Amino acid sequence: MITIHCDACSRKLFRYQKIGKGKLLHCWLARISSDHSVREGDQVYCTCGQHIGVVEGPWINLHGGSFTVRGSALKK
Repeated sequence: MITIHCDACSRKLFRYQKIGKGKLLHCWLARISSDHSVREGDQVYCTCGQHIGVVEGPWINLHGGSFTVRGSALKK
């Protein structure tokens, strides 16, 4: 499990089950175990107002540089 934090204020946004190595480009909605983000339509924000990403079907397309990742991914 990894924890995704806002880059601007360091608040926790998601607990997410990442599988495999590589950059985090999007989060599958089914793999998010806890969600602390704010949504306005299909836009995803932190509570401080930082724009995090856009919901596009079964995943959230994340904007690089708007979040930090802590933790480790599951190995395939």
